[in-house]
Amino acid sequence: MIAAILVALFALSLVPYLLAKRNVYRAAYTSALLAAPLVPIGLYPLLTGQIYEEQYSFLGWRDLFTIVLTPLNGIFVFTIGLVGALVAIFSGPYMEYRSRDVSRDAALFYLTYTPFVVSLAMVTVVKHLIMIYVFLEIALIASLLQVVYYGYGDRFRIGLMYLVWSHVAALLMLAGFVLMVSPSMGAAPIYGGQYDVGPLPLALILIGALIKMAALGLHMWLPYVHAEAPTPLSALLSPVLVGVGGYILIAVFVPLAMSSSVLFSGYLTLYALATGIYGAFMALAQNDIKRLLAYSTVSQMGYMLLGIAVFNNYGITGAAVHYLSHGLGKAVLFMAAGYLILYMHMRDITRLGGLYADHAPMAIASIIGFLNLVGILTVGMIAEITLVVGVTERFGLSPAGAPYILALAALLIASAVYSFNTIRALFFGPRRYQNSGRPSPLVLVPIVVAAAASVIMFLPPISGIIWENIYGYIALALG
Repeated sequence: MIAAILVALFALSLVPYLLAKRNVYRAAYTSALLAAPLVPIGLYPLLTGQIYEEQYSFLGWRDLFTIVLTPLNGIFVFTIGLVGALVAIFSGPYMEYRSRDVSRDAALFYLTYTPFVVSLAMVTVVKHLIMIYVFLEIALIASLLQVVYYGYGDRFRIGLMYLVWSHVAALLMLAGFVLMVSPSMGAAPIYGGQYDVGPLPLALILIGALIKMAALGLHMWLPYVHAEAPTPLSALLSPVLVGVGGYILIAVFVPLAMSSSVLFSGYLTLYALATGIYGAFMALAQNDIKRLLAYSTVSQMGYMLLGIAVFNNYGITGAAVHYLSHGLGKAVLFMAAGYLILYMHMRDITRLGGLYADHAPMAIASIIGFLNLVGILTVGMIAEITLVVGVTERFGLSPAGAPYILALAALLIASAVYSFNTIRALFFGPRRYQNSGRPSPLVLVPIVVAAAASVIMFLPPISGIIWENIYGYIALALG
């Protein structure tokens, strides 16, 4: 049933393609409807704690097309579906504007939109390792076409950069998978796959996933691609694509490396903290709002990697919940950046200011988006508290654990500094811009809804149900 729905969504992507040739708004609405089924699919295991599986083998290859839904991948599917649907609604006015700029209709954008969103969801629900690779590549091709045809700046060079880095990441992971799988066994380790592997497959999978997450030293592609992609795509790349690398680490790397994690957990934790702090300081140095948000994504992936690096149930639960909080928060902020580009034709923070006076709904939603990143009174607060517990459980509060605790404190402070500095510069202080056009509700509504969702997911009882189900599943799957 679930597999049939997901396959149908791929086929139906032709509908918005045809609609976009005549009316971009109808294409946007239809794309939102096609992403929407992912929301209940993800919510079912997330709220019930149930595990659902549809088994499909092919030509003797066990579980090649099997679909699994758990509370863990449920939070990924839910986030991808909700963000995908809201960004699709936002994309109507934006792509109408962008199509005029590039002298090209938006048909190709909407042809690739649904395959991109659904492929990301498929990466998290397929059981077989080879199919994880297949859907990573489909997502890459779909998003690459959007960058090349609708991006900004030197979009062909940036598209090539995106292709090379992303393809190398996927091939490294594929090489690791190939060294593990056989016709009789190909399931991801978190779903029961049993493998006796050496360090080479683990290293290949780790490096490939770290490239996807844009971790420190492997991040060079992300600020260019996310800043110059068409903004609706930026609002998907940053919130949902990069975090899928974290899912692969949780589902594949962590179960295999758990027994030897004591040897390198400390190093990986310091690397995660360095990624987060570097991204935060680079975000603070930016004047271009999209580049600021791109470096913020590097920083936020440091948080997600931190939860994975401590190799305990609290850390991995925190990483999973962080995917939701970052997804909603960053979707709000990239859509708000699109709002500024669409109605003020600028993205330079130094030329803006005092936006709250004229654009209060967008400003309030954006402030909530930043609060997700900081971890204050949104679902981001649950994620960060859980991550802190995971770090302290792993390293303790003894002198030996002090470097990790101090580095984590530095990361939290750095995140707050660039977030509140951007809030001050954009929304308060003297007004430094001319009057803008009147915003369309199609632009404003998804921004406000995403912000509201991040607050709702923070409130009991839903926050407690989600946290307990994810934690319970991780404890069951990883022990």
